[in-house]
Amino acid sequence: MAWNRLMEKHPPQEPPAAPVDTPAPTAGVSRKVVVRRWLISLGAVAAVFWACSAVSDFFENLGGGPVRSAADYRKQDINTREAGRRIISDLRPGVGDGDRMHEEGSTSCVDDLGFDDDGVTRKQPHYTWGLHYSSEADYRADLGKLRAAWAHRGWKTVEQPADEPLNPDRPTPRWPGIRTTDDHGVTLAIRIDWYTGEPTLSADGGCIRYQRDNGVIARKRTGAGGGKSPARQGTVTYDDGVRLSIGPVQPMPPTPDETGDGTPAAYTYRVPVTVTNLSGAPVELRSYDIGSYAGANPGVTRLSSYPAELNSGGPHLVSEGESTRLEFVYTAKTKPSHLDLTYGPGELHTSYPWRLSVP
Repeated sequence: MAWNRLMEKHPPQEPPAAPVDTPAPTAGVSRKVVVRRWLISLGAVAAVFWACSAVSDFFENLGGGPVRSAADYRKQDINTREAGRRIISDLRPGVGDGDRMHEEGSTSCVDDLGFDDDGVTRKQPHYTWGLHYSSEADYRADLGKLRAAWAHRGWKTVEQPADEPLNPDRPTPRWPGIRTTDDHGVTLAIRIDWYTGEPTLSADGGCIRYQRDNGVIARKRTGAGGGKSPARQGTVTYDDGVRLSIGPVQPMPPTPDETGDGTPAAYTYRVPVTVTNLSGAPVELRSYDIGSYAGANPGVTRLSSYPAELNSGGPHLVSEGESTRLEFVYTAKTKPSHLDLTYGPGELHTSYPWRLSVP
């Protein structure tokens, strides 16, 4: 009876039903989804960035490439000239003269679409040298020498088949040519010129857009070239090897004042300027390369008729390895304590201030 009463108070309970298996996401699946979404987002961002870069590069190349400095152009010009001369030295003696080069104009290196802003210009250093061979065998032998030399330097040689004659009545030699690009991006080629029918070496540095005011800078400035305290003379040596020396200021017989009433000035001074070119390209000097600070030298006038070498209208050329001496002339009603001026030899070199003492 006791047992029955116990069973009535605490009847046996049914075991709990087994839970129904529901597909719950696991940590591994969630991680894959997150990674997949992250990769898709990253890919989308990369695609947008690539598209923007491609469009930017497209318009940049369409405009002629990035804007560089005048110093960059000067350096590539020197590289182009030296590359051509080096090829001449690799050929048999007597077939060419490294100093007898012809500058080629370019109809493609122009701003037809208006990409160049104020202060930006473009040029293409491109030069050719005439070569002279007594036979096709000698010509082909030199091509073989160049192929080997270029391969040794790690440059790829591109074979160029002979051009069809431009004028059938004036046949030209059907000799092949070769082409390569050196470590500075200069394209070098030897071929038969389609017009003259003579073997020709060309060196093309490519079209370069550059900022005119960002020229070759000085690596050393001394004396009056420092632009601080007045000195009798000074020097500025530029990174490309051009060396500039100005001074000392020298009194000279009175000269009529071109900007006044024609009466002789009380004081007249000549200022000697010497440009020594130890770079690998010529320097073009112009009369407006020299100037004064705004408001500097009150009562002092520079006579535009000096130097006589710059009165022809064109630039005065200082070739590689040569030196040129010019004389600028100043007049004054009263004696100045010193002369303040700026000078940079040619459009590709930075102008610096000079302070010259007056005797």
